[in-house]
Amino acid sequence: MRHRFLAVLTLAAIACAAPPIEPISSSPPGGGLRLLFLGNSLTYVHDVPQLVISMATAIGRPPRIVVTRAAANLGLEDHWNDAKTRAFVMSGHFDFVIMQQGPSTLPESRIDLLHWAEVLSAAARRHGARPAMYGVWPTRGGDIDAGITNYSDAATANDALLLPVAAAWRATWAADPSMPLQGSDDFHQGVHGAWLAALVIASVLYDLPPERFPNLFPAIITAAQESVMKAAATSVVARGR
Repeated sequence: MRHRFLAVLTLAAIACAAPPIEPISSSPPGGGLRLLFLGNSLTYVHDVPQLVISMATAIGRPPRIVVTRAAANLGLEDHWNDAKTRAFVMSGHFDFVIMQQGPSTLPESRIDLLHWAEVLSAAARRHGARPAMYGVWPTRGGDIDAGITNYSDAATANDALLLPVAAAWRATWAADPSMPLQGSDDFHQGVHGAWLAALVIASVLYDLPPERFPNLFPAIITAAQESVMKAAATSVVARGR
């Protein structure tokens, strides 16, 4: 099993293992959310946690601690079975534990999602963190509705925040089917999709409307595209609060 670790502390940024990442600037001492991301390539491609940090910093509310545990093809069971990840979950150092295990559209993956979300959520809550479910998308043309339902059910069952990214993608494509949310493999997030994912996550975690957060890629995401995606995010984020 390959692991990726990224920690942003008040005084240091540490990075090791694959895939390669850019260093993240230290956050200033004081308040700020403490976030633990557990996921796979749908978290680390285009570094969605870094985009959340950048959005929050832009509005003057940088997180105080951000740790990402993510590697290709990991599910929540893999995260629970990793001693270092369990230690982070049970450290008492986080406000939110943000979980993502892949599309989870099949009946068997729904069972896995519900079970391991329950295990991780219970551990997070015992140690002072609120669980949050980062609802992701399938390959293009896949059953996005099933994934949305399964992540929503996992959030409801565990009194977790729902970060309804797949629902925002669906609403975006309903408004503009040509929006390039996915990359050339028709699965992983492109720049547009990663920015939209971070926008939804930041909006729910900070309980602020999507309009409050900036377009981090004005040379790539046009004003018209930004408007469509912010409208889509606005239409779904209230359900995650």
